[in-house]
Amino acid sequence: MGSYLLKTLIRNGYRVYALARSKDNKSAEDRVIDILKFWDRSIATSGLLKNLKIIEGDIAYPGLGIKLKKDTETIISDAEVFFHSAALTDVTAPLELIRKINVEGTRNILDFALECKRRGRLSKVNHISTAYVAGAKKNIEFSEDMLELGQDFNNTYEQSKYEAELLVKQYLNRGLNISIFRSGMIIGDSKEGRTTDFRLFYTALRFFSRGLFSEFPANPICEQNFINIDTVINAILLLAQKPQSKVYHIVSGRGSPVGLFIKLAGDYFGFELPKFIPIEKFNFKKLTPAQAALAGPYVPYFNYTVKFISDQTQKALKEYNFSYPEIDEENIIRNLFYCEKTGFIKKKNDMVLKNA
Repeated sequence: MGSYLLKTLIRNGYRVYALARSKDNKSAEDRVIDILKFWDRSIATSGLLKNLKIIEGDIAYPGLGIKLKKDTETIISDAEVFFHSAALTDVTAPLELIRKINVEGTRNILDFALECKRRGRLSKVNHISTAYVAGAKKNIEFSEDMLELGQDFNNTYEQSKYEAELLVKQYLNRGLNISIFRSGMIIGDSKEGRTTDFRLFYTALRFFSRGLFSEFPANPICEQNFINIDTVINAILLLAQKPQSKVYHIVSGRGSPVGLFIKLAGDYFGFELPKFIPIEKFNFKKLTPAQAALAGPYVPYFNYTVKFISDQTQKALKEYNFSYPEIDEENIIRNLFYCEKTGFIKKKNDMVLKNA
Protein backbone atom coordinates (compact mmCIF):
# COMPACT_ATOMS: atom_id res chain seq x y z
CA MET A 1 0.00 0.00 0.00
CA GLY A 2 2.77 2.42 0.89
CA SER A 3 4.49 2.10 -2.47
CA TYR A 4 1.30 2.54 -4.48
CA LEU A 5 0.32 5.48 -2.28
CA LEU A 6 3.72 7.09 -2.88
CA LYS A 7 3.45 6.59 -6.65
CA THR A 8 -0.01 8.17 -6.68
CA LEU A 9 0.98 11.14 -4.54
CA ILE A 10 3.93 11.89 -6.82
CA ARG A 11 1.82 11.46 -9.94
CA ASN A 12 -0.66 13.96 -8.46
CA GLY A 13 2.11 16.53 -8.06
CA TYR A 14 2.58 16.47 -4.28
CA ARG A 15 5.93 17.11 -2.65
CA VAL A 16 6.68 14.02 -0.58
CA TYR A 17 9.19 13.08 2.10
CA ALA A 18 9.38 9.27 2.05
CA LEU A 19 10.85 7.45 5.04
CA ALA A 20 12.54 4.18 4.08
CA ARG A 21 15.13 1.71 5.34
CA SER A 22 18.17 0.35 3.62
CA LYS A 23 17.86 -3.42 3.36
CA ASP A 24 19.67 -6.41 1.86
CA ASN A 25 22.65 -4.29 0.77
CA LYS A 26 20.29 -1.91 -0.99
CA SER A 27 20.07 1.75 -0.06
CA ALA A 28 16.81 3.34 1.01
CA GLU A 29 16.89 5.48 -2.13
CA ASP A 30 17.41 2.52 -4.48
CA ARG A 31 14.61 0.57 -2.80
CA VAL A 32 12.13 3.41 -3.18
CA ILE A 33 13.06 4.17 -6.79
CA ASP A 34 12.87 0.49 -7.73
CA ILE A 35 9.38 0.08 -6.29
CA LEU A 36 8.19 3.25 -7.98
CA LYS A 37 9.45 1.87 -11.30
CA PHE A 38 7.60 -1.37 -10.61
CA TRP A 39 4.31 0.53 -10.52
CA ASP A 40 5.14 3.10 -13.18
CA ARG A 41 8.36 2.87 -15.20
CA SER A 42 7.87 6.30 -16.73
CA ILE A 43 7.90 8.02 -13.36
CA ALA A 44 11.72 8.09 -13.27
CA THR A 45 11.89 10.05 -16.52
CA SER A 46 8.84 12.25 -16.02
CA GLY A 47 10.55 14.92 -13.94
CA LEU A 48 8.19 14.22 -11.05
CA LEU A 49 10.95 12.75 -8.86
CA LYS A 50 12.09 16.30 -8.16
CA ASN A 51 9.15 16.41 -5.73
CA LEU A 52 10.43 13.36 -3.82
CA LYS A 53 12.98 13.39 -1.01
CA ILE A 54 13.90 9.97 0.37
CA ILE A 55 14.96 9.99 4.00
CA GLU A 56 16.64 6.98 5.55
CA GLY A 57 15.06 5.95 8.81
CA ASP A 58 13.10 3.25 10.62
CA ILE A 59 9.79 3.65 12.47
CA ALA A 60 10.86 1.00 14.98
CA TYR A 61 13.11 3.60 16.66
CA PRO A 62 12.36 6.87 18.47
CA GLY A 63 12.68 9.87 16.22
CA LEU A 64 11.92 7.43 13.38
CA GLY A 65 15.58 6.41 13.33
CA ILE A 66 16.46 9.43 11.20
CA LYS A 67 20.24 9.85 11.37
CA LEU A 68 20.65 13.38 10.03
CA LYS A 69 19.35 16.18 12.24
CA LYS A 70 18.81 18.40 9.20
CA ASP A 71 16.38 15.81 7.78
CA THR A 72 14.44 15.77 11.04
CA GLU A 73 14.25 19.55 11.10
CA THR A 74 13.18 19.70 7.46
CA ILE A 75 10.26 17.36 8.07
CA ILE A 76 9.21 19.18 11.24
CA SER A 77 9.17 22.53 9.49
CA ASP A 78 7.64 21.41 6.16
CA ALA A 79 5.30 18.47 6.72
CA GLU A 80 1.59 19.26 6.54
CA VAL A 81 0.12 15.73 6.34
CA PHE A 82 1.40 12.32 7.47
CA PHE A 83 0.45 9.02 5.86
CA HIS A 84 1.43 6.11 8.10
CA SER A 85 1.34 2.94 6.03
CA ALA A 86 4.46 1.12 7.25
CA ALA A 87 3.65 -2.26 8.79
CA LEU A 88 4.74 -5.86 9.07
CA THR A 89 1.92 -7.80 7.40
CA ASP A 90 3.18 -11.36 7.98
CA VAL A 91 0.31 -13.14 9.74
CA THR A 92 2.75 -15.77 11.08
CA ALA A 93 5.15 -13.27 12.71
CA PRO A 94 5.81 -13.62 16.46
CA LEU A 95 3.79 -11.14 18.53
CA GLU A 96 6.86 -9.47 20.07
CA LEU A 97 8.35 -8.76 16.63
CA ILE A 98 5.16 -7.54 15.00
CA ARG A 99 4.35 -5.31 17.98
CA LYS A 100 7.73 -3.62 17.66
CA ILE A 101 6.84 -2.45 14.16
CA ASN A 102 3.06 -2.17 14.07
CA VAL A 103 2.43 -0.87 17.59
CA GLU A 104 5.64 0.73 18.85
CA GLY A 105 6.37 1.96 15.33
CA THR A 106 2.97 3.66 15.34
CA ARG A 107 3.81 5.20 18.73
CA ASN A 108 7.05 6.58 17.29
CA ILE A 109 5.19 8.03 14.30
CA LEU A 110 2.62 9.70 16.55
CA ASP A 111 5.25 11.09 18.92
CA PHE A 112 7.06 12.55 15.93
CA ALA A 113 3.76 13.95 14.65
CA LEU A 114 3.17 15.69 17.98
CA GLU A 115 6.54 17.41 17.62
CA CYS A 116 5.70 18.41 14.04
CA LYS A 117 2.40 19.86 15.19
CA ARG A 118 4.04 21.74 18.08
CA ARG A 119 6.86 23.25 16.04
CA GLY A 120 5.66 23.10 12.45
CA ARG A 121 2.61 23.01 10.19
CA LEU A 122 1.30 19.48 10.58
CA SER A 123 -2.50 19.40 10.43
CA LYS A 124 -3.42 15.74 9.84
CA VAL A 125 -2.22 12.17 10.35
CA ASN A 126 -3.69 9.40 8.18
CA HIS A 127 -3.25 5.98 9.77
CA ILE A 128 -3.59 2.95 7.48
CA SER A 129 -5.21 0.05 9.31
CA THR A 130 -7.23 -3.01 8.33
CA ALA A 131 -10.89 -3.99 8.57
CA TYR A 132 -9.67 -7.25 10.11
CA VAL A 133 -9.21 -5.56 13.49
CA ALA A 134 -12.67 -7.12 13.91
CA GLY A 135 -10.68 -10.21 14.81
CA ALA A 136 -12.20 -13.65 15.28
CA LYS A 137 -15.73 -12.50 16.09
CA LYS A 138 -18.40 -14.58 14.36
CA ASN A 139 -21.50 -13.47 12.47
CA ILE A 140 -21.30 -9.77 13.28
CA GLU A 141 -21.71 -6.58 11.29
CA PHE A 142 -18.60 -4.47 11.90
CA SER A 143 -19.00 -0.75 11.24
CA GLU A 144 -16.66 2.25 11.27
CA ASP A 145 -17.55 3.24 14.84
CA MET A 146 -16.76 -0.20 16.28
CA LEU A 147 -13.44 -1.46 17.67
CA GLU A 148 -13.39 -2.82 21.22
CA LEU A 149 -15.63 -5.88 21.15
CA GLY A 150 -13.70 -8.15 23.51
CA GLN A 151 -12.56 -10.03 20.42
CA ASP A 152 -9.85 -12.63 20.04
CA PHE A 153 -7.72 -12.58 16.91
CA ASN A 154 -6.93 -14.98 14.10
CA ASN A 155 -3.26 -13.99 14.08
CA THR A 156 -0.70 -11.57 15.45
CA TYR A 157 -1.15 -9.16 12.53
CA GLU A 158 -4.81 -8.56 13.37
CA GLN A 159 -3.95 -8.15 17.04
CA SER A 160 -1.12 -5.69 16.41
CA LYS A 161 -3.27 -3.50 14.14
CA TYR A 162 -6.02 -3.51 16.77
CA GLU A 163 -3.52 -2.45 19.43
CA ALA A 164 -2.22 0.27 17.11
CA GLU A 165 -5.74 1.66 16.78
CA LEU A 166 -6.11 1.75 20.57
CA LEU A 167 -2.89 3.76 20.61
CA VAL A 168 -4.24 6.15 17.97
CA LYS A 169 -7.24 6.83 20.22
CA GLN A 170 -4.85 7.91 23.00
CA TYR A 171 -3.13 10.38 20.70
CA LEU A 172 -6.45 11.78 19.52
CA ASN A 173 -6.96 12.72 23.17
CA ARG A 174 -3.55 14.42 23.11
CA GLY A 175 -4.65 16.74 20.33
CA LEU A 176 -3.57 15.04 17.13
CA ASN A 177 -6.01 15.08 14.22
CA ILE A 178 -5.99 11.47 12.97
CA SER A 179 -8.13 9.58 10.48
CA ILE A 180 -8.06 5.79 10.32
CA PHE A 181 -8.47 3.89 7.06
CA ARG A 182 -9.43 0.22 7.37
CA SER A 183 -9.13 -1.68 4.12
CA GLY A 184 -10.58 -4.98 3.02
CA MET A 185 -8.47 -7.81 1.58
CA ILE A 186 -6.26 -6.15 -1.01
CA ILE A 187 -5.62 -7.76 -4.38
CA GLY A 188 -3.80 -6.49 -7.47
CA ASP A 189 -4.72 -3.35 -9.36
CA SER A 190 -7.95 -3.22 -11.34
CA LYS A 191 -6.24 -2.81 -14.74
CA GLU A 192 -3.59 -5.53 -14.79
CA GLY A 193 -3.83 -7.39 -11.50
CA ARG A 194 -0.34 -6.11 -10.70
CA THR A 195 0.77 -6.62 -7.09
CA THR A 196 3.92 -6.66 -4.97
CA ASP A 197 2.54 -9.19 -2.49
CA PHE A 198 1.30 -12.72 -3.14
CA ARG A 199 0.03 -13.53 0.34
CA LEU A 200 -3.11 -15.02 1.87
CA PHE A 201 -5.48 -16.06 -0.95
CA TYR A 202 -2.76 -16.05 -3.58
CA THR A 203 -0.61 -18.39 -1.51
CA ALA A 204 -3.51 -20.71 -0.74
CA LEU A 205 -4.32 -20.92 -4.46
CA ARG A 206 -0.73 -21.98 -5.13
CA PHE A 207 -1.11 -24.79 -2.58
CA PHE A 208 -4.24 -25.98 -4.38
CA SER A 209 -2.54 -25.72 -7.79
CA ARG A 210 0.17 -28.07 -6.57
CA GLY A 211 -2.29 -30.63 -5.25
CA LEU A 212 -1.13 -30.34 -1.65
CA PHE A 213 -4.64 -30.91 -0.24
CA SER A 214 -7.35 -33.42 -1.15
CA GLU A 215 -9.61 -31.81 1.46
CA PHE A 216 -9.47 -28.30 2.91
CA PRO A 217 -11.36 -26.60 5.75
CA ALA A 218 -13.25 -23.94 3.80
CA ASN A 219 -16.83 -22.80 3.37
CA PRO A 220 -17.18 -21.87 -0.33
CA ILE A 221 -20.28 -19.72 0.30
CA CYS A 222 -18.59 -17.50 2.88
CA GLU A 223 -17.69 -14.07 1.56
CA GLN A 224 -14.48 -12.08 1.60
CA ASN A 225 -14.18 -8.39 0.92
CA PHE A 226 -11.63 -8.26 -1.93
CA ILE A 227 -10.63 -4.82 -3.17
CA ASN A 228 -8.09 -3.62 -5.74
CA ILE A 229 -5.02 -1.74 -4.53
CA ASP A 230 -5.67 1.26 -6.81
CA THR A 231 -9.26 1.50 -5.56
CA VAL A 232 -8.06 1.55 -1.94
CA ILE A 233 -5.47 4.27 -2.51
CA ASN A 234 -7.74 6.46 -4.64
CA ALA A 235 -10.45 6.30 -1.97
CA ILE A 236 -7.98 7.09 0.81
CA LEU A 237 -6.59 10.12 -1.00
CA LEU A 238 -10.08 11.54 -1.51
CA LEU A 239 -11.16 11.01 2.09
CA ALA A 240 -7.84 12.26 3.47
CA GLN A 241 -8.79 15.71 2.19
CA LYS A 242 -11.49 15.91 4.85
CA PRO A 243 -10.12 17.87 7.82
CA GLN A 244 -11.91 16.07 10.64
CA SER A 245 -10.82 12.89 12.44
CA LYS A 246 -12.79 9.89 11.16
CA VAL A 247 -12.66 6.13 10.79
CA TYR A 248 -13.30 4.88 7.26
CA HIS A 249 -13.96 1.39 5.91
CA ILE A 250 -12.38 1.11 2.47
CA VAL A 251 -14.22 -2.06 1.51
CA SER A 252 -16.14 -3.20 -1.55
CA GLY A 253 -19.87 -2.60 -1.61
CA ARG A 254 -20.43 -6.34 -1.33
CA GLY A 255 -18.34 -9.38 -0.55
CA SER A 256 -17.28 -12.07 -3.01
CA PRO A 257 -17.88 -15.80 -2.34
CA VAL A 258 -14.51 -17.46 -1.80
CA GLY A 259 -15.80 -20.44 -3.78
CA LEU A 260 -16.07 -18.26 -6.90
CA PHE A 261 -12.49 -17.03 -6.52
CA ILE A 262 -11.21 -20.59 -6.06
CA LYS A 263 -13.28 -22.06 -8.92
CA LEU A 264 -12.10 -19.38 -11.34
CA ALA A 265 -8.52 -20.12 -10.30
CA GLY A 266 -9.01 -23.86 -10.81
CA ASP A 267 -10.50 -23.30 -14.26
CA TYR A 268 -7.83 -20.78 -15.24
CA PHE A 269 -4.80 -22.77 -14.11
CA GLY A 270 -6.31 -26.19 -14.84
CA PHE A 271 -5.95 -27.73 -11.39
CA GLU A 272 -8.41 -29.97 -9.56
CA LEU A 273 -9.97 -28.35 -6.52
CA PRO A 274 -9.75 -30.06 -3.14
CA LYS A 275 -12.99 -31.01 -1.44
CA PHE A 276 -14.07 -28.07 0.71
CA ILE A 277 -15.55 -28.81 4.12
CA PRO A 278 -16.67 -26.04 6.54
CA ILE A 279 -14.35 -25.71 9.51
CA GLU A 280 -16.90 -26.88 12.07
CA LYS A 281 -17.25 -30.19 10.20
CA PHE A 282 -13.63 -30.69 9.20
CA ASN A 283 -11.56 -33.51 10.69
CA PHE A 284 -8.19 -31.82 11.28
CA LYS A 285 -6.68 -35.20 12.24
CA LYS A 286 -6.67 -36.03 8.53
CA LEU A 287 -4.04 -33.35 7.91
CA THR A 288 -0.36 -34.17 8.18
CA PRO A 289 1.68 -31.84 10.44
CA ALA A 290 3.07 -30.17 7.31
CA GLN A 291 -0.41 -29.66 5.84
CA ALA A 292 -1.70 -28.27 9.14
CA ALA A 293 1.19 -25.78 9.27
CA LEU A 294 0.58 -24.68 5.68
CA ALA A 295 -3.19 -24.34 6.06
CA GLY A 296 -3.25 -22.70 9.49
CA PRO A 297 -2.84 -19.02 8.52
CA TYR A 298 -5.49 -19.23 5.78
CA VAL A 299 -8.27 -21.28 7.35
CA PRO A 300 -9.96 -18.34 9.19
CA TYR A 301 -10.33 -16.37 5.96
CA PHE A 302 -11.91 -19.31 4.12
CA ASN A 303 -14.56 -19.53 6.85
CA TYR A 304 -15.09 -15.83 7.53
CA THR A 305 -18.45 -14.60 8.84
CA VAL A 306 -17.86 -10.91 9.63
CA LYS A 307 -19.65 -8.43 7.38
CA PHE A 308 -17.96 -5.04 7.05
CA ILE A 309 -20.36 -2.10 7.11
CA SER A 310 -19.23 1.07 5.35
CA ASP A 311 -22.33 3.28 5.21
CA GLN A 312 -20.54 6.35 6.59
CA THR A 313 -17.61 5.90 4.22
CA GLN A 314 -19.86 5.33 1.20
CA LYS A 315 -21.76 8.51 2.04
CA ALA A 316 -18.51 10.49 2.21
CA LEU A 317 -17.25 9.05 -1.09
CA LYS A 318 -20.47 9.97 -2.89
CA GLU A 319 -19.47 13.61 -2.46
CA TYR A 320 -16.62 12.86 -4.91
CA ASN A 321 -18.73 10.73 -7.28
CA PHE A 322 -16.44 7.84 -6.42
CA SER A 323 -17.54 4.25 -6.97
CA TYR A 324 -15.82 0.92 -6.51
CA PRO A 325 -15.05 -1.29 -9.54
CA GLU A 326 -16.88 -4.61 -9.35
CA ILE A 327 -14.84 -7.58 -8.14
CA ASP A 328 -16.38 -9.65 -10.93
CA GLU A 329 -14.98 -12.53 -12.97
CA GLU A 330 -13.04 -10.25 -15.32
CA ASN A 331 -11.41 -8.47 -12.38
CA ILE A 332 -10.45 -11.73 -10.68
CA ILE A 333 -9.09 -13.22 -13.92
CA ARG A 334 -6.83 -10.20 -14.40
CA ASN A 335 -5.32 -11.02 -11.01
CA LEU A 336 -4.93 -14.67 -11.96
CA PHE A 337 -3.28 -13.67 -15.24
CA TYR A 338 -0.75 -11.60 -13.34
CA CYS A 339 -0.02 -14.58 -11.06
CA GLU A 340 0.69 -16.63 -14.19
CA LYS A 341 2.70 -13.86 -15.84
CA THR A 342 5.05 -13.61 -12.85
CA GLY A 343 5.29 -17.38 -12.44
CA PHE A 344 3.82 -17.36 -8.94
CA ILE A 345 1.22 -19.91 -10.04
CA LYS A 346 1.73 -22.01 -13.15
CA LYS A 347 -0.86 -23.56 -15.40
CA LYS A 348 -1.07 -27.33 -15.13
CA ASN A 349 0.10 -27.89 -18.72
CA ASP A 350 3.16 -25.71 -18.06
CA MET A 351 4.03 -27.77 -14.98
CA VAL A 352 3.61 -31.04 -16.89
CA LEU A 353 5.84 -29.83 -19.73
CA LYS A 354 8.49 -28.68 -17.28
CA ASN A 355 8.48 -32.02 -15.46
CA ALA A 356 8.67 -33.87 -18.80
